[in-house]
Amino acid sequence: RGHLTAHRAPLAMTADDEPASLAGRLGGLALSAGKTLGCVFGCGYIGVCALLYVFQRKLQYFPTKDPPPSVSSLPAVCRDIEEFTVRTEDGETLRGWYWAPVVGAKHADVTLLQLHGNAGSRHNRLYWAHHVRSRLGVGVALLDYRGYGGSTGTVTEKGMILDGVAGIQWARTRTNETKSKLVLHLESIGSAAGICAAARLGEDFVIDGIVAEGGLSSCVEIAQKLFSFLPVGMLMADTWLGTCASASKLNPRMPFMSMHGDRDEIVPLWCGRKLFDAVKGTKVWKEFKKGGHNNLMEKNGYFEALDEFYEQFVKA
Repeated sequence: RGHLTAHRAPLAMTADDEPASLAGRLGGLALSAGKTLGCVFGCGYIGVCALLYVFQRKLQYFPTKDPPPSVSSLPAVCRDIEEFTVRTEDGETLRGWYWAPVVGAKHADVTLLQLHGNAGSRHNRLYWAHHVRSRLGVGVALLDYRGYGGSTGTVTEKGMILDGVAGIQWARTRTNETKSKLVLHLESIGSAAGICAAARLGEDFVIDGIVAEGGLSSCVEIAQKLFSFLPVGMLMADTWLGTCASASKLNPRMPFMSMHGDRDEIVPLWCGRKLFDAVKGTKVWKEFKKGGHNNLMEKNGYFEALDEFYEQFVKA
């Protein structure tokens, strides 16, 4: 019996089908490449965030950890500096230098406690201390935070506030002994540490005045401006966001002065102004034209502004 077998002719690809097939393959490759690039970018972004989180304090604080030279090895004009130590409430030992006021000078009845910025140690502030003391006659205490200048411990926001509390208490005891006024001279991030510490001590604790030089409202606000593409608010441990709230709690009878350069490259003018605006009561804003973050002492009117503040507000 004969069998009939059906033969189906193979479908032939037309010329119109070839571009569509090629476009499909290219689209698939593009999608695959996009996913790969997205994965690489995502992993890289997460990696950057992780590195910033782990090493953030190394990017925020730059301490000189070793103790500075001994007083006996300093220039002759500095040989009457007294070394002192302070114990914090959490058990750290802070080191500092105290330079007594110039006997008979105009402001021999004023002693400054300087809380410095995030880099170096008290040794780097000796030049400033010498000039402010020789020009105005004030006493000067330079204190190193934990992890700075031979002080024990590791720097953190919480720790720096405790350091500020211990330093202020030590300075108040000394000024009570010498019957002099206590003024906090706060440099850069030292403004945050000192103001938060002063607020923690309360209105009844007597501080006769505060000077914030290159002061800041918080660190996280500056970081967010610099790294707007990163979730800085989520990553940052030491934000110092409580600074303005602490400033608003300072005794309104205590005079306050902000000194800021209009070209400050580290702490923008708006950041210093925000801190100033948070303070209640008697306050003075001193802006230096063409002033940066680290050169205000070199600007005209710097020592005159301090002299006026001590005379008209601190000792009034």
